[in-house]
Amino acid sequence: MMHPIIQQDIGHILARLGRGIDKLSGKNILITGASGLLGSYLVETIAYSNTGKKSSSQCHVTAMQKKKITAKHRLGYLLGRSDIQFVSHDAACAYNPSPKPQYIIHAAGMSAPALFLADPLGTIDVNVKGTRWILEYAKKNRVTSVLYISSGEIYGNPPPESIPTPESYTGNASTLGARACYISSKRLAETLCRIYFETYGVPVKIARPFIVYGPGLGITDRRVMADFIRQGLQGKPIEMASAGRDTRSYCYIEDATVAFFQLLLSSKNGEAFNVASDLEEMSIRNLARLVHKICHIKKPVQVKEKNASYIQGAPNRVMPDISKLRTTFGCVPEVGIEEGLKRTIEWNTSFSSR
Repeated sequence: MMHPIIQQDIGHILARLGRGIDKLSGKNILITGASGLLGSYLVETIAYSNTGKKSSSQCHVTAMQKKKITAKHRLGYLLGRSDIQFVSHDAACAYNPSPKPQYIIHAAGMSAPALFLADPLGTIDVNVKGTRWILEYAKKNRVTSVLYISSGEIYGNPPPESIPTPESYTGNASTLGARACYISSKRLAETLCRIYFETYGVPVKIARPFIVYGPGLGITDRRVMADFIRQGLQGKPIEMASAGRDTRSYCYIEDATVAFFQLLLSSKNGEAFNVASDLEEMSIRNLARLVHKICHIKKPVQVKEKNASYIQGAPNRVMPDISKLRTTFGCVPEVGIEEGLKRTIEWNTSFSSR
């Protein structure tokens, strides 16, 4: 069954979307990366909204992910439902979904630095080849809407005068750096989206999420927050791989999911939108201290500088400008970092004990 925290989040998501979500009634939607942090919330939001509806009014989801969904997975409780079809398939390779989708969300990708550094070519393939076949499919089958989930990483390391960072900022990223496989392929995927929109009229929108977290961010995810939560749940003082002076703006998954659906269901074709929270900006050191507070760890955070390749080339400051999202959709982030982190830690505590 759906975890209570996730159910609460999705109840809020549907309330915030209002009748807008009804556009998906009776339609088919393909979601790639369906088992990931972002994809799982998208799938579960639709599954929850289908509850109590006649089958003809339900949205049918083709949920694509590389690995097979088992009963132990967080989405395992959806196995056997007629409105949710799980497909094990590498999103880097073309696929002919059945039933044909009117809506597509391409959320597949390796967003954790440790993962994309371990498989740079696979990272490029899912971002470039995966986006290309989806856009080609959308062109040939005249889909209603495509949402490409890009990344705030495409901006690289903006200078102070470009922070908060708007969608108009063109970026500052090396093509030869450690993170280039991810950043450059995400940028090329956005270019493909724009070409298919301008040349063929494909109704594609681009979301640029910034550091989204929440239930589903497991302790083995290899991102900084996941590492901190793992150590916190072990009751150990957090050991940071740097002094933790860099600052970040963290976006809770509920706020991001609302924006994703608003974009998908809009007419803002060919445009890019930052999807993020500007409620708070926090240093990595203070994030570690907040995990200590929530996990009741009395000892101070420790700094043991290591040669951690996955933090090389990371931006010094991540603070997006979300005024375009606010103005266009009235989309306002509601969940602050302390509340969101408490929910994420509680989910990890209960889910890992299953």
